[in-house]
Parts: sequence; C-alpha cells; structure tokens
Amino acid sequence: MTYFKLFLISLFFSSTLTACGQVNSNKINENNILNSKQMQDETLLKPVKALIEAMEAENAELIRAQFSEKATQAYGADGKMKTPEETKKWIESDIISRQGKVANPKFTVISKNEVVVKGQYSSHGYTNKANFLFTVENGLITSWRMRY
Repeated sequence: MTYFKLFLISLFFSSTLTACGQVNSNKINENNILNSKQMQDETLLKPVKALIEAMEAENAELIRAQFSEKATQAYGADGKMKTPEETKKWIESDIISRQGKVANPKFTVISKNEVVVKGQYSSHGYTNKANFLFTVENGLITSWRMRY
C-alpha cells in the first residue's frame, strides 16, 4: 500500500510540473507573438515616423528618402491617385516648399502595410486636422492618402 501512495504522489507532482511547464510555455509563445507583432509594427511605422519628423525639421532630403519611386498620393477617401511623377512634384510643392508639418501626431497601424496618422496639419497658408493613410512596402511609403 505504501508503494501505491508513493506512486500516486509522484504522479500528482509529475502532472503538476507538466501543467506548469505548459502554462509557462504558452505564456512564452504569447510573448513571442506580441514581440513579433511589435517588431512588425515598428518596421511599418519607421518610414512614416521618419517622414513626420523630417517634415518637422524641414529636411527635404529626408522627406524624399521616405518614398518609393512608385509612390502615389491622393486627396479624399476615394480621390484619384496621382502618378508617381505627379506625386514627386506634389511633395516638392505642397510639402517641402510650403513646409508642411503635423503637430501632435498619433500613429496607428491598421493592417500589415497601412498606417494612419492623425494630428493637426499645417503649411504656409493652410491648416486642417490630419487624417493620413499611408501604405508602406519594403520600408518605403508607396501611397499617401490625405483624408481630411
């Protein structure tokens, strides 16, 4: 009978330790998933944050460097996108030359390649609440939709 009690006690401890290991393992997996998501979000946010900071610093070279050669831009939620050539001209005329800035920017990742920036946009002769939708691919901005 003593062996049977010892067997039951050892079985209990073995089950408890296994369950604790599984709980810790699940927690580690959840943390890894969260860390991976945070890293993906930071990678996605990097060119958008760099753009907003470059605009604040009025650094034209750094502003240009955040955009893909194929980047497009549009006004409104369903406005027609400019061609990449038109977009480059627009960045020069409406952002760089007019010293566009976003005060108090709030960044939100909404999908695997989209970031929304909200804040207060201003440039020479213009101000409005910012609601910008950026698409990012391969570390560069590929589209900028200004959804006021």
